[in-house]
Amino acid sequence: MKTFVTCTVVLCMAFSYATCTRDHQIPGASTVSALRFIGEQIVPNRAQYNNTTLGGFSSISYRPDNNQFYIMSDDAASLNPFVRFYTATLNYNQTAFAGVNFTGVTPLKNSNGTDFATSQVDPEGLQFDAATQRIIWSSEGIRNVAANPPVLIQPFIREANLDGSYVADFTVPDLFRIQSTENGTRSNGSFEGLAMTPNHQFLFAASEEPLYEDGPRADVGVAGSPIRIIKYNRQTRQPVAQYAYRLDAVHQNTTPAGQFRLNGVVDMIALSETQLLVMERSFAVGATPDYVVKIYKVDLTNATNVAGVNALQGASFMAATKTLLLDVGTTGIQRVDNLEGMTFGPMLANGNRSLVMVSDDNFGAAQISQFLVFEVIP
Repeated sequence: MKTFVTCTVVLCMAFSYATCTRDHQIPGASTVSALRFIGEQIVPNRAQYNNTTLGGFSSISYRPDNNQFYIMSDDAASLNPFVRFYTATLNYNQTAFAGVNFTGVTPLKNSNGTDFATSQVDPEGLQFDAATQRIIWSSEGIRNVAANPPVLIQPFIREANLDGSYVADFTVPDLFRIQSTENGTRSNGSFEGLAMTPNHQFLFAASEEPLYEDGPRADVGVAGSPIRIIKYNRQTRQPVAQYAYRLDAVHQNTTPAGQFRLNGVVDMIALSETQLLVMERSFAVGATPDYVVKIYKVDLTNATNVAGVNALQGASFMAATKTLLLDVGTTGIQRVDNLEGMTFGPMLANGNRSLVMVSDDNFGAAQISQFLVFEVIP
């Protein structure tokens, strides 16, 4: 097992929690112009921590008051007997990324206080809420119509205490229900991205792929497929709006032809109540490269609230506008793997924010659990 370097210095916490909760927008957010790559760390495949298997890192969220990162593992209680998230410190500055140190692992409990049974939940998104000192996490649900009887387990967005105990569910619109027919949420295509606004009044949740009613999945040569971003009132946990976001096409054909490929939204950062950073991840079996990950600046200001539109396919609406901020593959990184999570980290010594990305290795030896650190250039 690799020895990780413990972060012993809190990196320039000038951007205080008090400032974060007062402002309706992250300072300088509207002028984010670029991300500068600082460094990479890789966690060895199936490394062990406190008798659990590290990997499947599908989301990451930063807690500023103690310099900890919360990291979701998407193990559905298959490798280990409980669904879980980790805490970790990352040791980096403006010029180097020295290491990752895991500091804790916490089981996530079902609403009845018990552990989840194997393959009864598909954990994906995670967001730390500094205002409540709780976390919000999501499951994509499970759709297996080939099983007898069919397995239809609904997606959810859920609030939990830091000890993993259940608090409450956010209301998921009926349109997102998994059904045995080709309606609602697609298999493995539901809630991946979660993002809290800086004022802690709203939560955004994005589906990875389009609902059946909204149009076809992204594919090679098929761009513009719309996914939905739900805007929630954080206090009531009720949806207040939905916005359409159009996906890029899958970046390349598979080799051989006809193999698995997809493109979808896997995480977000809320810069304000109308501005987001969105991570799109495209994958194609056998392609070179097999993964392409892009970060977009997204504006919801003029987007139509499509909450009352039951099918976007054929409907008239204004989608969110998107502007490319970074193609991760252009940064000189040797390999871009299955990046699925991103979060702002602490301020750097020069006053700029840092941004961290993490990948889901699917617990497979052919993939990597990579942590990437960037400087946010205003």
